[in-house]
Amino acid sequence: MKVKQPAMRVESDSLDHITLGEECLYGINTARGATNFAISGRRLSHEPALVHALAEVKKAAALTNRDLGLLARDVADAIIAACDEIMAGRHHQHFVIDLLEGSGATSINMNANEVIANRALQLLGGAPGDYQRIHPNDHVNMGQSTNDAVPTALKLAVRQRAHLLLAALDALVEALQKKAVAFADVPRLGRTCLQDAQPMMLGQAFGGYSAAVARAREATASAADGLLVVPLGGTAIGTGLGAKPGYRAAVLGTIARVTGQPVQGSADIFDGMQNADQFARFSGELRTTASLIGKIASDLVLLSSGPNGGIGELHLPAVQAGSSIMPGKVNPVMPIMMQQVAFAVSGNDLTVSMAVLNGQLEINHFEPVMASRLFDSLNLLTNGTRLFTQHCIDGLDADRERSLNNLLGSSALATVFVPTLGYDTTAAPVKRSLQEKRPFSALVIEQGLMDENDVIQALHSSAGGPNAVGHTPDSAD
Repeated sequence: MKVKQPAMRVESDSLDHITLGEECLYGINTARGATNFAISGRRLSHEPALVHALAEVKKAAALTNRDLGLLARDVADAIIAACDEIMAGRHHQHFVIDLLEGSGATSINMNANEVIANRALQLLGGAPGDYQRIHPNDHVNMGQSTNDAVPTALKLAVRQRAHLLLAALDALVEALQKKAVAFADVPRLGRTCLQDAQPMMLGQAFGGYSAAVARAREATASAADGLLVVPLGGTAIGTGLGAKPGYRAAVLGTIARVTGQPVQGSADIFDGMQNADQFARFSGELRTTASLIGKIASDLVLLSSGPNGGIGELHLPAVQAGSSIMPGKVNPVMPIMMQQVAFAVSGNDLTVSMAVLNGQLEINHFEPVMASRLFDSLNLLTNGTRLFTQHCIDGLDADRERSLNNLLGSSALATVFVPTLGYDTTAAPVKRSLQEKRPFSALVIEQGLMDENDVIQALHSSAGGPNAVGHTPDSAD
């Protein structure tokens, strides 16, 4: 960020090479962290939900310390006002710490402390960096540690950010269900191990897709709600040392009011400080959801393959040219995109699980990488799901003739006719179909065993009828 001179007061003579302009709201601790950890190019300001949540935590602390008589009212009110401005979207450009910082989130915490302190000083008519009146550590960070403040903010931010994903999943569920209804009367050859299996309706397949995404959506929402259990008030290791008696109970009530969410403290505060399994659980649901949608996308690639040399039962929207050398080729680019999202989210989940595993003793100091990967997964999955829904599912159509012909040409139909014709009578045209490479249904009709209408009716009946979306047979044999 470009800043103008004159330089702001620098607290450490060991960092004389760092200058902070008069319009800069962060201080020397942030400058040090920004210099040391310029690694990923993704700063705090790139994740406004986390900046917002950090301000919520600092506001709750200031309100609590004011009400307990620990902060002078004018100081507390200035801190609260600065937090309100940040929560309203202002000053985010001053949150410059890289999400992959290596200080165990101390640089993240100090970035928030310094910006809030300096803005509060301005609101009181003072100058940034004059910390005798409002100090980043003594006042903004009062009753807190990085070890309880940042995990709390990260939990709140991830849960808030999850609502965008849940909305995208809701839209996908609805789009898939619409296709389930639209394709309810389309006979289709069901396949197992990529081999012909039994007749079904195309709508049944899409009903299954819709139900699966709905289930994943609920599991993700439940894991997100688990993030409302926070370690705030534990300070450095869970003892609450550095906070006054009564602070923890009071600040937990205050953060619930500030956020408007049913935030609760960890039942065992040492557990809450030591362990980050709630992040792993949420990340795992993101991976599961991404993998599920990626599997659906893979199915669409197979079903739309061709158009002449593959299955060709679905027509995907032609959103762009598929080749720079083969004219007219259209690739399933949106399903492929969704598969790649699933790959990336799975990799992020591995990182989160490794970070959770490697917490040591009283805290986990790997929240920065958890934050980086969780937000990346949320962004990828939210955007990928939204685009997949809009540019693929909404516009896909069935090739009804191709779907029916693929089914009628398969000897998998034989199972349908056994109850009517008997096993031995059915087996003969199956063998002949394989020998002569002719459709089984054509031989059945040719031999006068059934007419075409009988065949079609038998297909519908075997799949539960033309309106049997989500029909489950009595036997899974």
